[in-house]
Order: sequence, then structure tokens, then C-alpha cells
Amino acid sequence: MSARSSSADALHASGRLRSLEAMRKAATSGRELRVAVAWATGAETLRAVATARTSGLADPILVGPEPRIRQGLAAIGEDPGGFELRPSSDPAAAGAICTSLIRSGEASVLLKGALPTSLLMRAVLDPDTGLRTGALLSDVFIFDYGQGEERRIVGITDGGVVPRPDIDQKERILRNAVAAFHALGVERPAVALLAAVEAVSDVFPSTGDAAELVRRLRGGDAPGFEVDGPLAVDLALSREAAVMKEFKSEIAGRADILLFPDLESANMSAKSVEYVACLEPAHCIMGAAAPVLIPSRSESAGARLSSIAFGALLARRP
Repeated sequence: MSARSSSADALHASGRLRSLEAMRKAATSGRELRVAVAWATGAETLRAVATARTSGLADPILVGPEPRIRQGLAAIGEDPGGFELRPSSDPAAAGAICTSLIRSGEASVLLKGALPTSLLMRAVLDPDTGLRTGALLSDVFIFDYGQGEERRIVGITDGGVVPRPDIDQKERILRNAVAAFHALGVERPAVALLAAVEAVSDVFPSTGDAAELVRRLRGGDAPGFEVDGPLAVDLALSREAAVMKEFKSEIAGRADILLFPDLESANMSAKSVEYVACLEPAHCIMGAAAPVLIPSRSESAGARLSSIAFGALLARRP
């Protein structure tokens, strides 16, 4: 066993990863993976993959317009000769090249560069050459939350793929998020099914979905997670709020995963974490044949690097 593998095993043996910093260290301590970068232009993308390369986290394959990529690397002080480039003059073709790199085993993680998400997802979902597995795709957005013993990684889902999930889709979204948190070393993540209120109400159909989903999931054998709902956000995250409201729930104040009623509410909450609370996140699309990273074109290099680390941990999971 290599020194890197031993270090990664020790980090996971010690328990859950409680911060994105710990996640990045764990990902860097494992075997290096190759990440295919679709339309690898833009300074923030190139800074992230350059850092991933020098830290031993991932070895990038840069796909896109070769002259622009070389110029971009030189502009941030990197030697273009040290990177593997696959030329492409068309963003849609770049996405297809990246999925082929995943399918052939040349790369293990797919990262969106400067092309629109819709073009990349078209390549991922192509029935003949894409990365479909039969599973529902959904996005898991993670960020640091809390202090001291309460410090942990919290996830928001699904803010990127399924606009208005029905109850069966919500279960599949939940299970994708649980798998992601297992990769973060959380043996039994606590899942809060969110709504505006914590009582079932005809005014908020999501409350009925949450109650029904809880009944369905609690009947399973050793599901590998805890679940409750409907819960308002304050009750899911704050023990003090639960005490003040005299609300009893086994997961009140300690939720790991926040499952939102729909994409719109999840996406706005995730953007608020990033741009109101000013926390750098990571996120990954689950359910494909490999981790698919779709950072916003406005995200920093640090957030992109965290997403690469998240993808690396997910790619290594059994």
C-alpha cells in the first residue's frame, strides 16, 4: 500500500470528514485521478486544475481550443507544455470528447470549463455515447456549517437537474445524496425533508410528500441513513430553534442533507450560501458513470478545486 493510500485510509478510519478542508486533504492523500476538463478556458478553471495537478489531487486533460488554453495557462504563470491537451474547436464536441475519455477509462472525473451546462449535459445524457447508468441524475451541493463539535459538512439537493421532482424522484435524489455523504465518511447521514412548515398542510404539497416519504423510507431495513420531515430549515439545522419551538425530532439541529422540495428552492438556497454567506462550496452530479462537476462560470478557483476533490473522493468509492 502506498503512503498516500495509507494516509487516506487513516483519515476515513478516524470518522467523518467535518470540513471541505479535510475533504481536500483526504482527496489529495489518495491515488491521483485524471479529470477531463470540457472547454478548458478561463482563468479560474485553469488555476483550479493547475493547483489540482501540483498538489497531486488530479492530473487534468484539457479539452478545447488549444491556442486559447495555452495562452490562458501562460497568463497564470503555468507552462503549457506540462499539461495534456486535446484540441477541439467546438464546445459541444469538447463535451463529447470528455465523455469518451470517461468511457475509455482515460479519465475518472468530468469537469465543466467555460461551456454552457446544457451543452455538457447533452453529452453526458447522450443515449449512445454519454454516461447514463439508468440512475436518476441529481446535484449535491456541500458547504461548511457550524463551529466546534457542531462543525460538519452540510449538503443541499437537488439544485441542478430535476426541476419539479415527484415523490419517487425525491427518493432517488435522497439516495444519491446519501451515497455522496457515505464517501465523506458519514456512516448514517441525517436527512431533513424540507418544507416551509413542519406540519402537513394542503397549502404546501411538499409537506405531504415529505410525510409520505418518511413513512416509506422508515419501513426499510438498515437504509444507511436517518430521515425526518417535513422540517423547516431552522429546525433541521438549529437545536436551539427546535427547543424554542418545542419541536421533537431525532435529527432536529443535526441534519447533514437538506432535501428541498424543488430545484428552484434548492438552487436559490445554494446560491445564497455562496454569495450571501460567502462560503466556498463544492458540488457534483451523482448518478452518472463518473462524477460530473458543473461549477457556475462565476465560481472561484477555490470552489472549483473543492469540487474536484469531492469528485475524486466519489470516483474512488467502492
